[in-house]
Amino acid sequence: MNSYIVMVIILAAGQLAEEMKFSRLAGTSGILGSLLSLVMVLSATFLSSWFSWRANALSDLGVGEQAALFNSAMLLGGGLNFLFALGLYKYLPIDRLVRTGSLSLIGSSVCLALIGVFPIDNLIMHAIVALGYFMLTPAGFLLIGFGTKDRVISKLSFACGIAALLAILVLPLIFFVLPFQVGFAVPELTESVVILIWTIYMSTKLLRL
Repeated sequence: MNSYIVMVIILAAGQLAEEMKFSRLAGTSGILGSLLSLVMVLSATFLSSWFSWRANALSDLGVGEQAALFNSAMLLGGGLNFLFALGLYKYLPIDRLVRTGSLSLIGSSVCLALIGVFPIDNLIMHAIVALGYFMLTPAGFLLIGFGTKDRVISKLSFACGIAALLAILVLPLIFFVLPFQVGFAVPELTESVVILIWTIYMSTKLLRL
């Protein structure tokens, strides 16, 4: 009987250790996926002499002289964010909207990785996966904001979800009527920074589990 109890305790401890390891892996992946991919993309802009923030989209880097660096950033960011989104799905409180939001983020991470597989010279597929990333991510934030009972997460999710949508949908229209030219890279970078803020905050929550 005692040996049975010990075995149950060992199995329970092992399961707990496994859970803790994955939560930390997911949190670390979220931070690294956001920061490393952004640094790699910005590096590609600096290393590409032809790139202009006044004329180009970030996706233009996918076929330029720094294509390998940019596409690797998409693949790396997508893969690491996939682990992060899995962590959210696994560890956030069970709620239909929260689960749906987490699934939306899983889908957006796949789209991000596929941007590196389908660069801009494959226009139709690139447009589909890029739009998927830029729309599924704020949709996931808003769904989690609606579903969670945590007031801080709710407020942050709403703020970042709305800011991300404004950045990618409204900001280009504002730039269009300005007397000077601004490339689509600026709204893309703006939304990416908003996404990074939310992801890093939620990653720290996973790291504390």
